[in-house]
Amino acid sequence: MRSLIIALSMFTRIPMPRVEWKKENMRFIFCWFPLIGAILGGLEYIWYIAAAHFDLGVFIYAAVAAVIPVVLTGGIHMDGFMDTCDALCSHGDKEKMQQILEDPHTGAFAIIYTFVYFIIYFGALTQLYSSPRAVICFCCSYVFVRAMAVVFLMSTKFSKNEGLLYTLAEHNETVVTSIITVVWIMGSLSAMECAYVVPALVATVLMLLFILVFKRIVIKKFDGVSGDIAGFFISKGELLCLLAITAGSVVL
Repeated sequence: MRSLIIALSMFTRIPMPRVEWKKENMRFIFCWFPLIGAILGGLEYIWYIAAAHFDLGVFIYAAVAAVIPVVLTGGIHMDGFMDTCDALCSHGDKEKMQQILEDPHTGAFAIIYTFVYFIIYFGALTQLYSSPRAVICFCCSYVFVRAMAVVFLMSTKFSKNEGLLYTLAEHNETVVTSIITVVWIMGSLSAMECAYVVPALVATVLMLLFILVFKRIVIKKFDGVSGDIAGFFISKGELLCLLAITAGSVVL
């Protein structure tokens, strides 16, 4: 339970009681990470039901739905997305990119790509509004993306043997986390496929390809993963799943 409290206090804005950050309290934090996706998906679905019930316009629905993840998480993953965009767009060497990741200032590329990100996210959400099945599939994808993020983190070396994320990984119970993560993945995929089979399968394939490609990029350009890169992975994964589900709902 202490691991759950730490996970929620670290990755969300939900008020939590204070818990001591001891090794035994951090062993299962990664196990609870997909639960944050479940909370996000639940809030997204509640908002969809409310918007449909009160017959709100599609733009109102899409605008609020796009900012729910940022509000709940406090923008922690989007911060990593922005920093990683700045680093990747610098086209520098590994040392230069690491410096950019650690730089607290926001560069032009971060602003540009964040703007593009939300424009695409908003546009895709407007297409989901008329398809309840697609919305349910989208809500379940939050769990899937975070479970896949755990797979990504556990299968990729860290760029530095320091930092908060490295500390969590160092104290992580690998066997237990692996088993529970598989359960999260299978459960979320089952829910997505029950809602909308083909879009769910497309989203699954895209995420698998994303992990394979992005892992090679991370090793080549950053010499390993970090907290900012993990944030980029989650943000990009959410967008890819949303686009896959949206495309599937439009075509089918």
